[in-house]
Amino acid sequence: MSKKSYSIYHYIYKGPVISLYFRLNNSTVYSKENKDCDNWTQEIVVIIEYDIAEHESITELNRYCRRDLLIIQGIITFFTGIPLTVYNSPMSENTSMPIEIECEFVNEHLSIEEQDFTIDLEIMLKHIERDSGLIVTLLDRWRKALYLKCESEDADLFFDEAILTFFHIFETLGESCTKELKANLEKNIDTKLEEYFQIIFFNEEKAQQEVNQNKKAFYKMLVEGYLNLSVKIKYFLNKYNMLDENVSDFVDNMIKTRNKIAHGRIIRKQKFIWPLSPFLSFSFDAYNDVENLVYMTAEMISKYIGIQRWEADWKIVKDNLLPAKEFIKQFFDNKLKINNFNSQMLFDGNEYNITWNTIFIHYVKNPSIDFLNKIKKKLKTCFIDTNLDEEKAADLFNISILFADSADQEIRIKAIENIYTIIDKRWYGWSNYRDVYSYLDFYNVKIDWYKKYLFGEES
Repeated sequence: MSKKSYSIYHYIYKGPVISLYFRLNNSTVYSKENKDCDNWTQEIVVIIEYDIAEHESITELNRYCRRDLLIIQGIITFFTGIPLTVYNSPMSENTSMPIEIECEFVNEHLSIEEQDFTIDLEIMLKHIERDSGLIVTLLDRWRKALYLKCESEDADLFFDEAILTFFHIFETLGESCTKELKANLEKNIDTKLEEYFQIIFFNEEKAQQEVNQNKKAFYKMLVEGYLNLSVKIKYFLNKYNMLDENVSDFVDNMIKTRNKIAHGRIIRKQKFIWPLSPFLSFSFDAYNDVENLVYMTAEMISKYIGIQRWEADWKIVKDNLLPAKEFIKQFFDNKLKINNFNSQMLFDGNEYNITWNTIFIHYVKNPSIDFLNKIKKKLKTCFIDTNLDEEKAADLFNISILFADSADQEIRIKAIENIYTIIDKRWYGWSNYRDVYSYLDFYNVKIDWYKKYLFGEES
């Protein structure tokens, strides 16, 4: 014998204004205004109906309901970008009496800041209903990674762990394409071998015999030997039109970081910058890395499901990824042509995202005298002729600090003038103009003039 029982969970929701209603299995989920507390204005309510055995305590509902609750938390987190966990539910109740639903909607509905995502919600729910667990796993990993990120923003406490969790998403989605990838590679090998042996034997039957005898060795060498994580991730990204050179370069860099974390390499950090981490971190740029991974993995999941929730956000992030190292090298070696290139593009961007800001970041991460000289030679005219204003100041401040040690007097004078003016007007883009020195010192970038200026040795 069994008895019907009910659970209700009230989740604190502090995020963009949401209007929500949907059903999943035996659960009803909706949003409502919270009028009892000044600190938060909305709550998410989850009501679950469940049959438990007559002899069981009603508290066993918590155990039976947990999987559905975690799935619901994953759905809401994915659409809102706000990690919802059990810690957000200070109020819950188990009862044998039916619970009244206080919601104006009776059909599936989702809007965030008045933007309608109902169709995306319907698509996701259909996937979850027929899914063997892959979608649920992806949503749960993304929610956990986002939670770790949000718990770390003051001091990158869990950024290493967040990166590993995001990589679970990479691995899961990459693996989802492995069978298709192998089939395409094997088909391509068959075709090439057939063409090769046909040229040699001029006999289709003999050529096919040779293909059958040799293809296993070629498969092992050309397929099994190359199906690493990078290939699988990039195949997925390419399949869903997310891959370009900048994204590919970002993936390569993140795989290196992930390997350092996963394999416990020796951490050789000697210097720190704010916010100060309570532990040594494997990533030198953890905050930006994790921020990019949030939107990249969100769009990967969206593409796999077939929804558009994170499309616009990913485009912004993608357009601001650092240009691939090869693009930077070609640009300064005069081997890369940017259509209608002009000095304003160094602020506004271009098809390769080569700007003063991305050049500065590339130099900071790979400082060398040769690279700096190439920057000055290639962009001297753009730098000298640019009129300083508040909009351009933050980018010019950073690059001017690098140029202030230049042997070229025109560049040096212009750079120092920029620095004085920007500091005087407080246009530097950092919370304090001294912060840029700490940042560059963290990456072991030498800036002699600016160091002397901060220590009062330059007037």
